[in-house]
Amino acid sequence: MKPITRRLLFLLIVLIGAPLFTFADNYSEKALLELREPQPTMIESLEDGESYSIEITSIGCFNGTRQTVIISKNVDVITASLQDSSKILTSSDIETFRSFEIQLRALERGGCSTVDTYVLRYGNETFKTSDGTCSWHGYRKLLEMFS
Repeated sequence: MKPITRRLLFLLIVLIGAPLFTFADNYSEKALLELREPQPTMIESLEDGESYSIEITSIGCFNGTRQTVIISKNVDVITASLQDSSKILTSSDIETFRSFEIQLRALERGGCSTVDTYVLRYGNETFKTSDGTCSWHGYRKLLEMFS
C-alpha cells in the first residue's frame, strides 16, 4: 500500500472511529450513573422550615425571560410560589417537581438557538445546567401549575 493511501486510511479510521469512542464513553458514563443508588430529589429532601429555588432563564434570538419558583415546606405542607402566586402542592404536583428534576439532571446538550438555563439551589447545593434541545421544555409543566 502506498504511504499516501495508508495515511488516508488512517485519517478515515480516526475521523469515523472518534465519534464511536465518544458515544461509548457517554454510554458507559450514563450506565454507571443508572447503576448507582438513586439520589433523592430536592423536593424529597425538604425538611420543615426549608425551601429551595428553581431559577429558569430562557434566552433566544427574539426573547429573554427569567422566572424563579420557590418551593417551601412548613408543618409538612409543601407550597410553590411564582411571583405573586402561591399554591399548596398535591401529591401529583410533587411528583411533577420530582420528575422535572430527574429529567433535568439527565438532559444532554442540544444545538438550538433558544437555550433554557436552570439553576436549582437548596442549602449549600447548587445545580446548574442548560437545555438547548428545543424539545424538552420541562419548565412548562411547573409554570402551568400557577395558571
